[in-house]
Amino acid sequence: MKNLILLVCLLHTVFSVKAQYLKVPQISNQKPKAGVRVKVVPKAYKNTGLYYSLYLPENYIPNKKYPVIVEYTGNKHAPTGSTGKVKDANLGYAIAKKIEAIWVVFPYVKKGESILNWWGNEEETIEFAMNNIKDICLNYGGNPAEVFICGFSRGAIGVNYLGLRNKEIADTWLGFFSHDQYDGVKQWAKWGTPLSKYREEAKERFMRIKGRNCYISQKGTKSDYTFATKEYIIENKLESYANIQFEILPISSVIPNIPTNFVPHNHTDKWLLFDSKYANKVYTWFLKTIKNKPNTYTVSGIVKNSKGNPVSGVFVESGRTHFAITNKKGEYVLEGLISGKRIVRVKSTTGKELATSRSIDVKSNVTKLNFISQTNFN
Repeated sequence: MKNLILLVCLLHTVFSVKAQYLKVPQISNQKPKAGVRVKVVPKAYKNTGLYYSLYLPENYIPNKKYPVIVEYTGNKHAPTGSTGKVKDANLGYAIAKKIEAIWVVFPYVKKGESILNWWGNEEETIEFAMNNIKDICLNYGGNPAEVFICGFSRGAIGVNYLGLRNKEIADTWLGFFSHDQYDGVKQWAKWGTPLSKYREEAKERFMRIKGRNCYISQKGTKSDYTFATKEYIIENKLESYANIQFEILPISSVIPNIPTNFVPHNHTDKWLLFDSKYANKVYTWFLKTIKNKPNTYTVSGIVKNSKGNPVSGVFVESGRTHFAITNKKGEYVLEGLISGKRIVRVKSTTGKELATSRSIDVKSNVTKLNFISQTNFN
């Protein structure tokens, strides 16, 4: 009898542990601070209903640099519990908590409104992201060389559909993480038709990845869509353009007793909130990508004035989201740059160009790219 009671207690403990999960902080109107998720209304969108959510790590230290995880939500879809709203995103939180990163959720935008199904206006949605990524890095310690894009369902498609839509935004990311759905795999009722044309465009987008790391997870072991995604990757030889890690996720072994009130469907962005070996694979992928920064390069040098003195506190930029600020010795290092032709500029804090811009072709690390400021600083 004692052994039976002990067994029952043990099983209760095991299932209780399995059922535990991280609680995503509710969004608030507080000012940004460590361990709090807040609503941020950019100045340019002050008179609209648009905002993005910002979470700073629990041990956040001002002036320290952190990776940035940019997330896009799934469509509004009641059966899965997905609302499509910025405030209800879940996928990036556990990653940010585990690796000490800044977690940002951006809206899909159309005429100043947040759109809950599909893309809104693609150009407006992308512009909202581009306008705010640099500010997040500048104001909250995000590392411009360690910005990731991730998404669930609609957002998973958006990782490439939006994140690789043009050269400018494609240049932003260090890595790409998609869960459940993928750009180019199938056509949809309102877009992505005809499939042949959509796939051509999706492959053209994917080529902008230029060898960076890509993690694709897909629920289930028998799903037609799961294997369609894998076949799509193989048939289109996408592995020749990126370092792809593909994971088939047995969701029922990660989240016990699906469906539940908390997780009503196996198509969910909440699976990382539960401890599992699959979640650990994701965290490991992020940490290795940050450490190694595969197929990206650095550009470094010194900014001096005409008298040969170092110029500190000025921006050295290459693209809208890659920048560094010179130190006391006038030194700068731009990291996480993909290959190709680039323009490097030196600017003041007000945006004034201080030196003649330099055009370079990045094929490896570039050193001693030095500048002479046209303004004589003391």
